[in-house]
Amino acid sequence: MMPRCLAVVVVAGACGEVAQEPIDGNTTPVTYQGTLDQTLPVTFGGAPYCMYTITLKQLTVELTIVPPSQVTAGRVQDLNLEAAVPPCPNGNIPPMIATYTLASAMPSPTGMTLTFQGAPGNVPAASLGVELSSAGPVLQTRLGFHRTDQSSPLDWSVLTTVTLSPQ
Repeated sequence: MMPRCLAVVVVAGACGEVAQEPIDGNTTPVTYQGTLDQTLPVTFGGAPYCMYTITLKQLTVELTIVPPSQVTAGRVQDLNLEAAVPPCPNGNIPPMIATYTLASAMPSPTGMTLTFQGAPGNVPAASLGVELSSAGPVLQTRLGFHRTDQSSPLDWSVLTTVTLSPQ
């Protein structure tokens, strides 16, 4: 008889723990992070200017998500590395760290569309949009950077994918 009472007490205790979950379904935020050593170089420029390449290095993406899919924070950082294509008498922008913070997150047919705001000191200035999708336990981000402080042919677009894992 006594073991049954203990069993009932254990089950009741477990039910009490489940009942402590928030009523609105919120759970603990999960941080996802991913890195990419560098993107492929993208060529831009041309007559009457020199040709240049832009490569984004040390790319880091970090998102905070409240399950199942509420993106609450995000940060992207990279090192912009511009190079003049010889023969070019002009210099190029020195290597610069660029940072972006999450501005908005909207549902999309494939997952979420995220927009990021570039820091005021980013050189060159660029916009950043991200398509976020789920791939099992990891997330896929398709990042689209576009230079906004120059018009054609001196603007550029860099597209790349970074896989994010829970931390």
